[in-house]
Amino acid sequence: MPQTQIGWRASALILAVLLVGLAAGAWYTYSQGWWAWRGEPANSPAAASTLAGQGGMNMPGMEMGGVAPEQMRTPSNVPGHATVMIPGELQQRIGVRIGRVEYGPLKMHVDALGIVQPAEDRIARVNIKTEGWVDEVFVNFVGQQVRKGDPLLSIYSPNFFSTQQELLTALKAERTLGGGQQSLSQAARRRLELWDVPAGEIERLEQTGQPQKDLVLKSPIAGTVLERNVYERQYVTPEKELYVIGDLTTVWVQAEVYEYEIPHVELGRPATVSIPSLPVRRFIGKVVFIQPTVEKATRTVRVRVELPNREGIFKPGMFAQTAIQHPMGDGLLVPTSAILRTGERDIAYRIEPGDHFVPVEVKLDPIRYGDSYHVLTGLKEGEQIAVSANFLIDSESRIRLGGGGMAGMHHGGHEKPPPGKSHVDHEKKEEPANEHRGHEGKKMPGMDHSKMKH
Repeated sequence: MPQTQIGWRASALILAVLLVGLAAGAWYTYSQGWWAWRGEPANSPAAASTLAGQGGMNMPGMEMGGVAPEQMRTPSNVPGHATVMIPGELQQRIGVRIGRVEYGPLKMHVDALGIVQPAEDRIARVNIKTEGWVDEVFVNFVGQQVRKGDPLLSIYSPNFFSTQQELLTALKAERTLGGGQQSLSQAARRRLELWDVPAGEIERLEQTGQPQKDLVLKSPIAGTVLERNVYERQYVTPEKELYVIGDLTTVWVQAEVYEYEIPHVELGRPATVSIPSLPVRRFIGKVVFIQPTVEKATRTVRVRVELPNREGIFKPGMFAQTAIQHPMGDGLLVPTSAILRTGERDIAYRIEPGDHFVPVEVKLDPIRYGDSYHVLTGLKEGEQIAVSANFLIDSESRIRLGGGGMAGMHHGGHEKPPPGKSHVDHEKKEEPANEHRGHEGKKMPGMDHSKMKH
């Protein structure tokens, strides 16, 4: 009798354990999506239709707050896209920002890289108009600042010395013999003037009667020594260039502009210039010259921008980024981030009451105006549009049209399945190799996916 009771109790305990295990297994398989509503297998057409109608299984952090899927998608006028409703909480999570369509001036910027150069009309080249030997050099290095009239070098020239003697002799003869020698003195004086001898030096010579041994060359302008090609004891002739001095208070930026942008560059237009050493500052110049020919190798046209340089910030040889402005009237403007350019069409998402994002096909001006596009058709002034997270919204719009959504793992593709077939059957037909598409991201207990072969 005791043995019979023990056997009965053991059988009851085993049965209870089996029932508990069966219930736990049923709950686990149901929670994993292996069973669907009404006890139908997950891969059956009825279950697929049920899951599609419920938006699939919720992604972590993407719950839609109990919004019915039919309220979250509405067909639109853009092929392949649906109007979607995204609650405000989810908009914050995916980083949606809202902007407005604005009516404003269309300012095109032609961006080009340029090089800073001295203004050629502010450069002086120093030569001697006679010949002789350099006796002393007063300006010794490139980059030295000089003022107008500063001595550069002194030259001993036999011609200069003999011409002074001729002038003194002619003046003495005029005083003793009368006016017959006046032409000789005028010729000698004229020769000294042509050699750039200052009038004050000639007057001093006539008053003192003492000829100077050396001819002193002085700077014709105030500026910076850009080149120096003379040294002491060197014999120089008129064809030799001794110094190049540039006034760098105004410089040129020679920008290379592509030929298709030339119609938007006009003389006198303002240009904004920036340099790598001061990326925050902007300097304003103006276009003063457009090269009449195109460089064959680069297909560019050289455009000259004149720029004030009183502070001496711009150095010859620097790279500079130029932006030449060209106003082109007024029009509707939207940020470039608000437009999705698919290749077939340009799409913006207009925001309507109730957190609805409506895809709108827009037509754009081919010219870009800084960080904005000019909208020709599709939007109106003052309308609200999405200016960030557009790719996520666009993906949701496409997926919603196919029956899936952000709230579900089962997206159902971009196209609706043929009538009478479920999304699962349609996916199986298109992708026979991916039989477990509805279970993406799920892992079976005890299965090491890292060792699976694909």
